[in-house]
Amino acid sequence: MSLKDSLRHGMSRFSNEFVPAVVQATGKRIEEFRQRLDHLNRTLAERALPGDRKLRVSELSLQRKARNAGQKGPTLKSVDGQKKHKPSP
Repeated sequence: MSLKDSLRHGMSRFSNEFVPAVVQATGKRIEEFRQRLDHLNRTLAERALPGDRKLRVSELSLQRKARNAGQKGPTLKSVDGQKKHKPSP
């Protein structure tokens, strides 16, 4: 086997075995790092928001979700030839 063939075989083995393992390990570490940053961000946001404002933000969030869930519009009911809005539950 010539030096050229030996080097080619070594590079082929390196690219087929080691590179995918390194890429996979790097991807895993990046995901772990992203999760730690996300946790840190949530912790800092939790500490930065005062308690009374936190309650108000929760209320506004629930109101927005309720409004978004009811986007179909009010149900109309015909009474004496006139259409009236039926109150939402």
